[in-house]
Amino acid sequence: MFLRVDLTCAKREELLKLLRRFRPTFDIIGVKCTNHRLALVAARDRRVDLIFFDSATRHVWFDDAIANVSNATLELNLSTVFEMANHLILTKLMKDVRIARRHNVDMVLSSGATSPLLVRTPIQLAAIAEILGLSKQQAINGVSTIPSHLLNANVERRSRNYVEEGVKTIVG
Repeated sequence: MFLRVDLTCAKREELLKLLRRFRPTFDIIGVKCTNHRLALVAARDRRVDLIFFDSATRHVWFDDAIANVSNATLELNLSTVFEMANHLILTKLMKDVRIARRHNVDMVLSSGATSPLLVRTPIQLAAIAEILGLSKQQAINGVSTIPSHLLNANVERRSRNYVEEGVKTIVG
């Protein structure tokens, strides 16, 4: 079992305060990007594992500037596709995929389920991601190896023996 927290805030200072507070406690930290400036801060900060955008919101989007500085993984929340698939949402998600691929930003697929009816299997998520422009391998990685790698790296980072990336203490 692992712990995940999704942070939603409007200002840089608030995000940085929440990251200082929650990074030691949670295995995965996601940030819902509510404005472009916050998205840039979240994408750059190494304490953030996932950034995600509300596909139904028109005023905030993933773009080349964010992708260019991103240390975080882009989470594609496919719940909006299941709930209200329309041309604008599909176009926005397809654009996000193109930008992420162009900048080699890893992508994680999630159902974003808010009810049991929205839960989807990994193969269903991968199939929808292929429609959005991911290759078959990228889609499968987005529901398997990338989330697993993020989790393993963060569990290791939270261990007592961890000093910094590539450095561990050895207890004899």
